[in-house]
Amino acid sequence: MRTTFTTAIALASALVAGSCYQDDTTGPNLRPYGAPFTTVEITDAPFPYDSVARVDLYIVSIQASTSLDTNDLNPDWVTIAEPHQAYNLIDLQGGVTDTLGGKIIPAGQYRAVRMVLDTDSSSITAKNGQPMPVAWQSSAGRPTLYAYVEDPLGVSDTGAQIVIDFDVGRSFLCDAPCSSFVFSPVFRAVTKSATGSISGVVRGDTLVQFPEAIKDVTVTVFRGNVALFDAYWTVVATGKTDAQGEFRIAYLLPGSYIVRVDAPRASPFTPGVIGSLNVEAGQDTRVSISLPRLSAGTIQVSPLPDSLIRGDSIVLTAAVVGPSGPIPNPRVTWTSLDSGIAPVYQLYSGPQALVYGRSLGTARIMVSGDGSSATLFIRVVPGVPPVVSSVTISPPAATIARNDTLGLFAFARDPLGAPIANRTYSWTTSDTLVARLIWVAGVGNNYAIVRGINAGTATVSAAADGKTGTATITVTP
Repeated sequence: MRTTFTTAIALASALVAGSCYQDDTTGPNLRPYGAPFTTVEITDAPFPYDSVARVDLYIVSIQASTSLDTNDLNPDWVTIAEPHQAYNLIDLQGGVTDTLGGKIIPAGQYRAVRMVLDTDSSSITAKNGQPMPVAWQSSAGRPTLYAYVEDPLGVSDTGAQIVIDFDVGRSFLCDAPCSSFVFSPVFRAVTKSATGSISGVVRGDTLVQFPEAIKDVTVTVFRGNVALFDAYWTVVATGKTDAQGEFRIAYLLPGSYIVRVDAPRASPFTPGVIGSLNVEAGQDTRVSISLPRLSAGTIQVSPLPDSLIRGDSIVLTAAVVGPSGPIPNPRVTWTSLDSGIAPVYQLYSGPQALVYGRSLGTARIMVSGDGSSATLFIRVVPGVPPVVSSVTISPPAATIARNDTLGLFAFARDPLGAPIANRTYSWTTSDTLVARLIWVAGVGNNYAIVRGINAGTATVSAAADGKTGTATITVTP
């Protein structure tokens, strides 16, 4: 649900009936002539359960404060709207809003928003018309709920439109088959003019020419690093696709987001993830997401990696299992649906393939064989650089005649003594009148040529990542 704060109470008595894919606001204009006006609208991140027809939430009042203090004794609380009305949040999807009301309020940066509900007058109704039980928990009666305010809500001298996004998908929890719900409210408040949106279409079966649109797909928008586990992501908003596979998650603050789409229960499609989607204020970011189809058979892949370090590769082996057991000599096809992140190279037209981590992100690897198919999700992550514990030079000691030359190799090593690649070396000599460096080359300058100048002993050093290795060079007449 989303709301707009104003400076004169304005309540729309009817819900919006417009398109789900455009910002739509209704309600009488009760602005006094010349007065700054800040409105309150309501909308919803679409409810994710197919069995529900209505989610009616009775809203008593909306208040905001310029202070972070949420105590009831805080004198900064100002009432913005008092709708005293129930709203069907199922009708408010894809950025559609309904005006709750408004008042003339002082200009400023509002850092806290709270809402009073009447849970005794709120309800969930199934598609068969029957009421569905809701455990309101400690929220029973007239609870005061607090919104997540990510950025202060700016109200200027001319008013503002502040949207409260009430996330039904995360606020009403249930287990299959969803015959009852537990209320755990999640909602946020944003300034409408400071936000953008993500929209798109979700289709299934990427291996056919005309993939079908998938309805009732749960769409979740995250903040976080797509290269990390989803446990490190933060949910911002949720939504659903309509009958045409279309979705729109509106009122997102500018920044980079991750979108995950999950097909409905019992769907033949696997989930999908798209990362690094940039949202700008006033703009809509459009995406197209395709979900691979599951199959009745079973494909077993080993090893089954969750992640792959960028620049590394791994060889995977597939086995096809049919109703009677493993299928001998299966014909397997490997396809990367995200070759820009992790291309796949089939080995000898057999059940093995090499996957290479090209860039950060999550890649979908489709494996098909003998009528079965499966999709792997492999995250390409930044590698942790190995720690250089020591540097050695080969040979560590040598004797050369005056005017002769000798080639030296430097090796950075980890704590176990294993060589470390991709390091850059700097070379020095302790006495240029005895042994002089005349050439440095190789990968990262790992190779040096030293010449004997005069009889004596000199130490040649090679340094990398703060560690230094030495070689003792003796020059004879």
